[in-house]
Amino acid sequence: MRLTYTAEARLELAEAVSYYKSCRKELGREFFQRIEDAEEDIIRHPQAWRSLGEPYRRKLLKQFPYGLIYHLPGHDWIEVVAVMHLHREPDYWRKRVE
Repeated sequence: MRLTYTAEARLELAEAVSYYKSCRKELGREFFQRIEDAEEDIIRHPQAWRSLGEPYRRKLLKQFPYGLIYHLPGHDWIEVVAVMHLHREPDYWRKRVE
C-alpha cells in the first residue's frame, strides 16, 4: 500500500511543519513524527478512521490539532487530500475534491 499527498496537502504539511519549527525546532520534529505515525496507522488500517462521507476519512494526529483527510482511489493506494487544522474552516478541503 502506498500513501501519497496531493500538491495542496503537501503544501499544508510544509506550512504546518514550518510553523511549529518557528515556535521551537523540536516541536517541528515532533509534529512531523506524529504525521508519520498517522501515515503508518492509515496504511495498516485504512478503513478504521472516521468517515467524512464516502469516500473520505479523517485520521486525527496525537498531541496536535490536525487531521489527515484521505481516500483510497485504488486498492493499493491512499491519497491524502488535506492536512487540516481542526479549529479552522472544517470543510474547506471539500472544494478541492468536488
